[in-house]
Amino acid sequence: MLPLPAGAAFPFVSIPLRPRFFQASAFFPMPVVLLATVNADGTPNLAPYSLCFPHVTPEGHRLALVMRQASKSAENLVRTGRVSVSFIPDRPELMANCKVLGQPLSSAEKMAKSVFTLVPSPRPDAPPLVGEAVQVFECRLVASEVAFEAGDGTPEEHRFVLEVEAIHMAPLWAEVLESGGRGPRLPVDYGFRRGSATWMSRPGVVTSGPRIRPVFEVAIDRPPARVVAEFKAALAHPEAPIVGKIRGDVLQLGLPARELTTWSPSVDLRVDPSPPGAADPTGSIVRGRIGPQPQVWTTFMFFHMMIALIGLGGLMWGVAALTAGGSGWPLWIAAGAVFMHAFVAGAAFIGQGLGADQTFKLRSFIDQVLDP
Repeated sequence: MLPLPAGAAFPFVSIPLRPRFFQASAFFPMPVVLLATVNADGTPNLAPYSLCFPHVTPEGHRLALVMRQASKSAENLVRTGRVSVSFIPDRPELMANCKVLGQPLSSAEKMAKSVFTLVPSPRPDAPPLVGEAVQVFECRLVASEVAFEAGDGTPEEHRFVLEVEAIHMAPLWAEVLESGGRGPRLPVDYGFRRGSATWMSRPGVVTSGPRIRPVFEVAIDRPPARVVAEFKAALAHPEAPIVGKIRGDVLQLGLPARELTTWSPSVDLRVDPSPPGAADPTGSIVRGRIGPQPQVWTTFMFFHMMIALIGLGGLMWGVAALTAGGSGWPLWIAAGAVFMHAFVAGAAFIGQGLGADQTFKLRSFIDQVLDP
């Protein structure tokens, strides 16, 4: 181990090792899952959880699950001994609905607001499966204990050990699991939560569009005016790593002038209210587009248009010459224009690669502002 330079300070800050250290003392990656249990009246109950860990015992590989003592899911699991654990894809509308299902409402109220499809289990008397899930673990309870609050003896949480009896997986991901390829994007909770925040650590993101100027959407559980105000406050901070302009609900973000290069990216954002019928009608949809700086994008478009006009001119000239019985050599101008289009597009992709670190810096800033 290399020693610290003479006079250098210890480069870390010690954090108190609090109870539930993975939430209260650290950023600890944990899956975001939906637990399906059966109520006493036979109706299904869905609830999002994150404290679900692999648990290796002498008896085999199992799951450890931690719940609030007063939760409906814990009550159902103790009574029936069965639960299905659904790993859902990281999609904004599903993450928004998870927050709804995590509210302290009655099971009937929550299920009335659920957007998830319930599929009957092939196992008799087992909880249903979530149809949108990437994979579902059907589990049987093998052990449980109640942890009590230090001092007053109040029941704090219920800890379960589950035997995984069956795993069901969507056909696409089953093929990837067996044959290889890019796996699914699953939501992750990073453990830390402030007292006033929800346990969902980051909003889900959907990216689409051509790679040269990809677009993305983020579903937020806060109204547009508040989101814009949070961006204003973040940009006004003296140590803000990003600069930007805000006009109404439209924002343009970029790097400080000292960091700008030809390939530096910029991000255009628009903050819209959630559409009618959304899981959180009071929330927002933040739509963004990542691209080169405006002046660079204008230059690229100018070159593309100029090359296109030259190529069209060469094509028309060549066709006219051939029609008149002459040589069609001007058609090579059109072929050259196609090559030049590819060359300019290739230069743009090279610039994207060179500016990848700055793109990450921009996206990290956006994520920090939007982080609930």
